[in-house]
Amino acid sequence: MLPKILSPEWAVVLVVDVQNDFCHESSAIGRLGFDMSSIRSSVRALSQFLTAARQAKVSIIFIATQHSEWTNSQAWLMRGPRRGGEICAVGTWGAEFYEVNPASSDAVVVKHRYSGFVGTDLDTVLRARDRRSVLVTGVSTNVCVESTVRDACMRDYYAVLVENCCGALTPLEHDATLHNVREYFGRVLDSNTIIAHWRSLRAAIAN
Repeated sequence: MLPKILSPEWAVVLVVDVQNDFCHESSAIGRLGFDMSSIRSSVRALSQFLTAARQAKVSIIFIATQHSEWTNSQAWLMRGPRRGGEICAVGTWGAEFYEVNPASSDAVVVKHRYSGFVGTDLDTVLRARDRRSVLVTGVSTNVCVESTVRDACMRDYYAVLVENCCGALTPLEHDATLHNVREYFGRVLDSNTIIAHWRSLRAAIAN
């Protein structure tokens, strides 16, 4: 089954929230003193993964968080401790992509909550392209990435978490999501395993 799940005919790479406010040392989160090194490392691996995905003709969708007074309900603003002010406010540097950017052939989906599926056209885009599996990358592993993986599973997509192309603020948070996904929501693979599969497909076609 795994070859089908990873195939260019079925798969889409989802790039979740790789934006300055979630990744950059000078962001609202970075200024609070969190170690951003694991997140930056995951983005470096993601950059290589996206290059390989494009070479393999695998579709890519960037998912970006944007917040404003139009989408910030009282319940949303009071969901937990507020640290560092607004994140990814519309039109700000913090909402811009960090080190990886969509190509002209990639889709961009804007979201206002943790999951890439809530209140967006992501499900419509995937079904219009007849995609059945999602390879999920981005930040933070335990929040927006995990929320997106969970919702993909609930909508009957085959979900794969690309573990080294995801980042969280602590190893504990990252590892907890890896456990949850393995046990309940899909598969966990590293990018090298997936890239090797794509290269083997190209080699088989060439021969």
